[in-house]
Amino acid sequence: MMRPSSLNILGKTYSITYVEKPSDVDIYKRTSLWGQVDYWTRSIRIFDGGRADEDLWHTLMHEVLHAIAEDLKLRLARSENHDEMDLLALALADFLFRNWLLRSTPRSVA
Repeated sequence: MMRPSSLNILGKTYSITYVEKPSDVDIYKRTSLWGQVDYWTRSIRIFDGGRADEDLWHTLMHEVLHAIAEDLKLRLARSENHDEMDLLALALADFLFRNWLLRSTPRSVA
């Protein structure tokens, strides 16, 4: 599956780094996370660690929505709306996979 190294979000390029451990996601080393976006450095960090493609893209969509909401000053960016934003990210990732706009990499059976 395609793992982009950068994405253009509203005219701003965000670099994307994939890490093997949730504890490596947080650039400040405070906590373990699935994903993190940093608006100052325009970077996104995603926990990969062999996760299913759909799960990885759900996390990536979540962080992209954070960046969009921050840039557009949407209430979606507020912490009390975090669950709703995550559900929207899940719906977008599901849409992309169900409509074959993104495709999973076939996994070998061990």
